[in-house]
Amino acid sequence: MNSTFHIISDTKFDFIEVEELRNQLRKSVMKAGRKKIVFVEGYDDKIIFEIVYKDHLDRLYFIDTSMKASEKGYSGGCETVKNLLKKFINHLPNEKRFYGVIDRDLKLDQEIEYERNQACYDQRLFIFFERYTLENYFIEIDILCDFLHDKSMDNKRLMYLLSDENNFRKNITDIVDEISDCLTEIGAANLTIRSFDDEASFLEETINFNNIEQRLLNRLNGFPKNDIICHYNCFESFIRQSNSTQKFASGKVYFSYQFNQLLKRKHDVDIQLNNHKSELSKILKEYFPNDFKYLLEFMGEKFT
Repeated sequence: MNSTFHIISDTKFDFIEVEELRNQLRKSVMKAGRKKIVFVEGYDDKIIFEIVYKDHLDRLYFIDTSMKASEKGYSGGCETVKNLLKKFINHLPNEKRFYGVIDRDLKLDQEIEYERNQACYDQRLFIFFERYTLENYFIEIDILCDFLHDKSMDNKRLMYLLSDENNFRKNITDIVDEISDCLTEIGAANLTIRSFDDEASFLEETINFNNIEQRLLNRLNGFPKNDIICHYNCFESFIRQSNSTQKFASGKVYFSYQFNQLLKRKHDVDIQLNNHKSELSKILKEYFPNDFKYLLEFMGEKFT
């Protein structure tokens, strides 16, 4: 392991303009010691990474970038991660231990490759490739079934649902497929919106999408209707044919909300997934998706 890191001085982090934020970062970097430091988008991301990479925390240290200092703070998110990483690379060029990790969000594959390779990031910005957000990695039948098995001891309705193991898995698969179909439409709609108007807001994440085309047309009011529908149909076909629903729609809010709604309606079970991210992360650790292995390799770490 590289041991040439500089001793932190009082002026080392002067490139962080706000004193309170500078002090917060100084404390975090000091606490990290000689570990590789990874800037992440928010508190939930930090928790998920620390659980999934539990076996690597002797070498990796994750910093939540949603730091606050009066009205001048870092709000977290991908732009904060990128800006902080650029500052550390620019002002501490000899220290090669700072990295940034962000979600892919609504990016096409070629856009991800272009951004990863920008010189200002010195090959130290990692963008997740296979899924829109970290929470999308929870949307797996095996992970959800394992999670519900674990929760069944505290939930009588779940024990009833689990009493027929074959039907249990089929019921969960049917629910996931139904939501994934909606996520495909969300992804196609949002890619369409982005194509016409970068300033337009995307569709809401917690509503049912029974009339998504009309919602799309309302959002892009003023643009030719036929052009909008043509783009939407092309994007939807592309997403379905390439099996890339998880790339172009966020499951962070929508999936959790709809999963709970369908469980309640069909099986009288109330499970708020977003309240159980730590438990889901522990299960995710056992499956360890490829993107998480690639991140380790990206930082020069070995998967064990």
